[in-house]
Amino acid sequence: MQALLNDVVLDHKNPHKLYKLAREYDRLEQGAGAFTFYMRAAEFNEAEDFADRWVQYKSVIFMALIHHREGNRDVTARGLFQLALTVMPERPEGYYIFARWLADRHEWRDALMYSRMGLQCDKDLEAPDDELPYVGWQGLQYIYAVAKWKTDGKDASKNLLFEFKHKTKVDQYHLDEIEKWIKNTGYPSTLPYVREEMEDYKFPFPAIERVKKNYSRHFQDMWVLSMLDGRRNGNFVEIGSGDPWTFNNTALLETEFDWTGINIEWDDKFCYRHSRERKSTIIHADAAQIDYEMLFKSHCVEQISEFLRINAENASLEVLRKIPLDKYEFLTIQFQHNACWWGNEFREESRKLLSERGYKLWANDVAASPKENYEDWWIHPALINKREMKSDSTKFNFAWEYMMKENRK
Repeated sequence: MQALLNDVVLDHKNPHKLYKLAREYDRLEQGAGAFTFYMRAAEFNEAEDFADRWVQYKSVIFMALIHHREGNRDVTARGLFQLALTVMPERPEGYYIFARWLADRHEWRDALMYSRMGLQCDKDLEAPDDELPYVGWQGLQYIYAVAKWKTDGKDASKNLLFEFKHKTKVDQYHLDEIEKWIKNTGYPSTLPYVREEMEDYKFPFPAIERVKKNYSRHFQDMWVLSMLDGRRNGNFVEIGSGDPWTFNNTALLETEFDWTGINIEWDDKFCYRHSRERKSTIIHADAAQIDYEMLFKSHCVEQISEFLRINAENASLEVLRKIPLDKYEFLTIQFQHNACWWGNEFREESRKLLSERGYKLWANDVAASPKENYEDWWIHPALINKREMKSDSTKFNFAWEYMMKENRK
């Protein structure tokens, strides 16, 4: 300490020496002395030299943190954080520290704004030292993801939390923290595939580059294409098709791979949209009341089709019983049993029916999250050579982990 004091006495306008003395007072938890010398280190205007600006920048941030530790000085601390950002607006450290401070006060909108501003800085910008309490890019991403959820609570915010956990290289602390948030918020309702992640897709198929994005919630359409090697001009029967685009399991097959088929839906507004916007046949009906053998005959459904999808809610099991599987075969079948919400009755009975017809359960208990198992994916025995796509039958198969490689960037 005495040597630092002597240096300042002999060169009392040198910001670097003043800063070193301030740091020593700070280390000794002498806030008043530290603040005084931080303030003097920061008292120069329009510094052009990077080293001088860096000292000024750090000094103002540490001044804010001293007021933070003192308590009941939030207005002053806020002003100092904002001042630091004007000194070096291109640096990410101040945005993180300020955003973290705001998040600790549950000022989520401001935390969102400043973390977003920090993420617009150069990700690879290296600091000359590590004195500031900055944990790196992952810290900004973490604050932004959490603040985004707290400010709007929408599915897009859940996707940010999901991406932070499954696609971002983070330390164990942030991984544990984001896991806590996801347990509270739940997983996003859809886990989309996009072309930019093609290299991380486990089961590529011919012409996969045609797929800019898929439509299914959890890779249902992509799995079918993988099982069938990107087949063109296939046929499908989708029972409970829903919206013609959002969370739809056959839209990608139709638009990019020229499939045709029959869609059955009871909601008239979805049917009207489908008839206007899609090429495949839409049938407005109660799926449980249909004579499927007559329907298949009247629509010339081939005896061997590529894909059968059943999601008729409470009527799904009854629908499955009515499908003439002794006369019509399907290379792939997806049955939504909703076991995580309804219990195992639908799941066990559907498995019994399909197994008796010779189908092989290929991806059991496909799950929307590691705990929400809601459907089974089956294959015709003719596809039994697809060994690399066989799922782990001892557990729920979380769709993301089943279909995508882990690649934290």
